[in-house]
Amino acid sequence: MNKLTFLFGVHNHQPLGNFPEVFRRAFDQAYWPFLETVSRFPNFRFALHFSGFLWDYLMSQAREAVDLIRSMVESGQVELLGGGYYEPILTQIPEKDRLAQLNLMNEFLVDTFGCKPKGLWLAERVWEPHLASLLHQAGFKYTLLDEQHFNYAGVTNIHGYYLTEDQGLKLSLFPIDKTLRYYIPFRPLTELQNYFQKLQNSGRDTAIIGDDGEKFGLWPGTNKWVYEDGWLKSFLEFIESGSVEMITFSQYLESRPSLGQIYIPPASYEEMMEWVLSPEDQKEYLELKSYLPEKARRFLRGGLYRDFSLKYPESHHLRCRQLQVSAEVSQSHDPEAKKNLYQAQCNDAYWHGIFGGLYLPHLRRAVYQKLISAELKIPFVGGWEKFDFDLDGQDEYQLKTPSFFLWVKPGSGGGITEIDDRYHGINLSDVLTKRQEFYHLYATSSNEGSEARSIHEISRQLPAEAKPWLTFDNYRRLSFLERFLPQDIKREQYENIYYQQTGDFIEQPYTAFLEEDSLVIKRQAEVILPSGLAKIGLTKRIRAGLKALLFVYEIENLGDSEIDLTLTSEWNLAFFEQDYQLGRNQVKFFDGRLSLEAPEAEAIWDFRVRTVSQSEKDYEVITQGISFHPVWRLKMTSGEKQVLFMTLGHHDIRSRLDKISLS
Repeated sequence: MNKLTFLFGVHNHQPLGNFPEVFRRAFDQAYWPFLETVSRFPNFRFALHFSGFLWDYLMSQAREAVDLIRSMVESGQVELLGGGYYEPILTQIPEKDRLAQLNLMNEFLVDTFGCKPKGLWLAERVWEPHLASLLHQAGFKYTLLDEQHFNYAGVTNIHGYYLTEDQGLKLSLFPIDKTLRYYIPFRPLTELQNYFQKLQNSGRDTAIIGDDGEKFGLWPGTNKWVYEDGWLKSFLEFIESGSVEMITFSQYLESRPSLGQIYIPPASYEEMMEWVLSPEDQKEYLELKSYLPEKARRFLRGGLYRDFSLKYPESHHLRCRQLQVSAEVSQSHDPEAKKNLYQAQCNDAYWHGIFGGLYLPHLRRAVYQKLISAELKIPFVGGWEKFDFDLDGQDEYQLKTPSFFLWVKPGSGGGITEIDDRYHGINLSDVLTKRQEFYHLYATSSNEGSEARSIHEISRQLPAEAKPWLTFDNYRRLSFLERFLPQDIKREQYENIYYQQTGDFIEQPYTAFLEEDSLVIKRQAEVILPSGLAKIGLTKRIRAGLKALLFVYEIENLGDSEIDLTLTSEWNLAFFEQDYQLGRNQVKFFDGRLSLEAPEAEAIWDFRVRTVSQSEKDYEVITQGISFHPVWRLKMTSGEKQVLFMTLGHHDIRSRLDKISLS
């Protein structure tokens, strides 16, 4: 019986915005000990991929790792994989950026290691059929996809490679064995050896794995299991004994024929296609999956990666911003602006599953900072612009000034979807809506043993301290949103109801038009008050100055009787508890260099926006931002109008603003 051929790939990545100590811990606990250990076992040949953020880290902070990789490349032990340099989901960025990202990685690998990659690591294994021609044209021969991709195409033999094509341009596809993903390094070596023997007994001559390098020391429990308890050493000694043959993917392509032709539908790995579903759909999907016989499951699929834009409007907005900046940067010749854009295309902040992703403010804010930084490097035309920013068939409005960029969505309560503070380089309104997730409803008890387990196998139980924060919004948390409530409502009452009681203005369609240099947004609706129904007309105006934005409310009592009510205006801003100073009708940020003011307001109420999310380690209670609510107590006779003002403005920053491009 011939030896089993074993193909092994390792993918290492840390996202834009991750903390420096996480990079260092990942290097110390996973990347370096893995590389240093396997370098002593030359028969262990493997494919290696680092994302650009990690290559940058290694080049500046860990040159010993670069030198070690170079020596393994030269000896033939390592085959380097390409990919988008800053780990984008290729299908979610413009084609010109896909090619630029791929070329950046190719150029780096050629300059640093003297080799151009033949294969690439596809971020999150997100596949769409048109990628075959794109990757072929970019010079690649192959990529790795998950076993589930092939199951959807009706393939049962995942022990080799297949050929696909698009527009007549071919690409080889290697299936990643899901069993091996769960066995390595989480099961005792004897179980892996038995699995290899089972493959050989069934006539299979190839085993393939490609997976995250963080599982070799960074994932919970793995550092002790892999290194202290000796799993990796035992595994490598087994390889070195010659029980299996290890060659690189490129060598395999050159020496073995394909298993046939294949067309794979759009897909990612199985877990992601579950995570993208709503809690109700995910529950139904899992129930159906458990009932179906194994052979029929290929006809049952979860969602698509693109569906994260539907599940999380914040993700969709972020992608639309990236597309907008890409279009702007393409007209520029500034290399730093392009670099900022490519960095902002890093995938992690755009989705959420078992990893924090979208739920982690520092990841989202890092993306926005790069997008804003790119825009700061190129000229712009000031003023208002009307266009379908978020691609939903309805127009939005964008305002550009030297101090602020602003996006307004009339169809969603006339709310502000984004406020960019160009002086501080941040999106002030980057606050995540509190949503119910599948794991809020169906968490299970933890009963793990002492050995390491894949993060996909670790069961979790919501901690008691998280339960008070399991309240969810029934609207999207934008800013410049209004509620009309009883005049005597108190802060404590309001805090308990505001995220559920939206009334007839929030998320409702407004009429919008430009009037000179102002955006005017209007709606009429009936409001239920203790005294009965009140018919109210509301006009909102937004006007820009050099260093400030003016927000105006015009409220009109359209009914026949006098009304007493409370008006609140909601502003969800991307700050934490220690980041602001609250006065009676003013909030100061950045040591007073930025302020939100409501001169006629009785008070400004502030509430933390906290979410409970799942991560690779456990559940996390995260402050997403602060919700500020100026409060006005109004008494209005029939036909009466009242006008209220708010401002958001900078103070003492003229020198910086003078340098911002404006054409």
